[in-house]
Amino acid sequence: MERYVVSARKYRPDTFDSVVGQEHVTGTLKNAVRNNHVAQAFLFTGPRGVGKTTCARILAKTINCEKLNEDLSTCGECLSCKGFDEGHSLNIFELDAASNNSVEDIRNLIQQVQIAPQIGTKKVYIIDEVHMLSSAAFNAFLKTLEEPPSYAIFILATTEKHKIIPTILSRCQVFDFRRITVSDIAKHLALIAKKEGITAEAQALHTIAQKADGGLRDALSIFDQLVSFGGDNLTYADVLMNLNVLDHEHYFNITDSLLQGDAAGALVVFNDILYQGFDGHLFVAGLARHFRDLLVSQDLRTIPLLEVSEELGERYGAQAEAVPRDLLVQGLDRLGQVDSQYKNSKEPRLLVELALIQLAQTSKHAIAGHNGNGPVPQVEKKSPDVTADPLPSAPVAAANSAKPTPNQRPADPPPGPSRPAPPQKRMAGAVSIRQHLAPSPETASTSLADHPGEQPTGKAAHRPGRELNQALLMKTWGEYAKGLKQQGKSSMHATLIANKPVIIGPHSISFTIVNSVQENYMREEKPMLLGHLRREMEIPDLELDVIKREVANMRPRYTPRDRFMIMAEKNPALLKLREDLDLDLG
Repeated sequence: MERYVVSARKYRPDTFDSVVGQEHVTGTLKNAVRNNHVAQAFLFTGPRGVGKTTCARILAKTINCEKLNEDLSTCGECLSCKGFDEGHSLNIFELDAASNNSVEDIRNLIQQVQIAPQIGTKKVYIIDEVHMLSSAAFNAFLKTLEEPPSYAIFILATTEKHKIIPTILSRCQVFDFRRITVSDIAKHLALIAKKEGITAEAQALHTIAQKADGGLRDALSIFDQLVSFGGDNLTYADVLMNLNVLDHEHYFNITDSLLQGDAAGALVVFNDILYQGFDGHLFVAGLARHFRDLLVSQDLRTIPLLEVSEELGERYGAQAEAVPRDLLVQGLDRLGQVDSQYKNSKEPRLLVELALIQLAQTSKHAIAGHNGNGPVPQVEKKSPDVTADPLPSAPVAAANSAKPTPNQRPADPPPGPSRPAPPQKRMAGAVSIRQHLAPSPETASTSLADHPGEQPTGKAAHRPGRELNQALLMKTWGEYAKGLKQQGKSSMHATLIANKPVIIGPHSISFTIVNSVQENYMREEKPMLLGHLRREMEIPDLELDVIKREVANMRPRYTPRDRFMIMAEKNPALLKLREDLDLDLG
């Protein structure tokens, strides 16, 4: 039986030109070899599977080849090349620092460096995962790395550059390897599939490339796995089944439902996704990615940022023309909130469903506006600095509904006082400037005439919206305090959770502090806190009173004598010990 070799090893690049996606590194190394300016020490750093060790081996083989071609490819015929290809080169040494990270291992390496090469002109030491060396090993390596013999070259490779001490970095030429783009990985997979006689769909290869997250080795491993499953025919359906990836079709259907304001349709699609066994958190991230791709498809300058196949790119372009930019921006903001709250939510499914409903409602107003009688023209903006309210006020809505159409007789007014239009649910964070403006005398008199039983309270009548309740207040307050802790503001977080906010009026709350330090914290944080409470609780005229209350009868600190007497009550032998040693209690 023939021995199977994985694609990552079988198709490992053996020349600089065959390295994928690292032209900035390979070009510099080729020029260094051509001009005989090869440094004594290199550091290759970057994510996993992007070609660090491969480039180190190619460089080591190139500088030892006795008959380099004009394009700087190795001859493959000299003793050095043959020894490298057969795996027993006497001039190239590879060391895994993960398992050889002690001072003794570095001392053995330093002793080997003193021996001149027997074949060729250079001895190359490739140290992989160099960040795993201990601090003592790094220090023992410094002198040799700075002043090695003329024939010695060190190539260090690592995925965690920040763990390398500065004294090592200063002695090396540092090359940063990039993540390989989706298109480059997909093209490379297509070439390998052609060489192997495998028929692969373009969308299948793009999905593999996206799943690899910039690592070519990961992409090749996934490719081998899927070929083992599907044989010589690699389809998009096989990729979705084996990689647990959601089909783009789900996201297109969800977006179509949101555009039509069909919240029920979006919930049905989401339920189907959960029924197929996919995680809701994965769906949220995928939908946010879909919205991002739609957003970049709306501008010719950002289309290159769309990393999908040509066929899928056409679908994105078609749907992007129908989606308002405001819906995408608000959708990304709302999905970002859901993503951060998902793991801590006790009802994560409800959290996602609520977001879908809110996006469907936002879509209605963004496209055509909506009230109880059907679609109406959008409200014309009075000024570019003032955001128009998505729904007209109750008196205007009543006046508009009272106007007959040309083919309709005016209806008799209904008996009794007219009812105000039901309040419209707003997206969290979407606050209209009109909510903060006091009504004009004409508007106020008209409103009172339409609603004779109502009177304004405070400076202006409160618009319909959520009422203050303690449970919602504590939830919103706690979320803000948790956010401060995540931002590193532990002192402010402690101040907010020290006491509970108290409802003192229809639209007023109070919070008690006990010292000047808390007073300073609240003075700085109050504007942001109050803005958060107004947005999340949808009460634009909410007020927050900070009350300072000095704490009296503070418990006195124990003196050393007090502490000793308390201990002596539990253990009387301490009294005798004090007398024998003549101890002073202070």
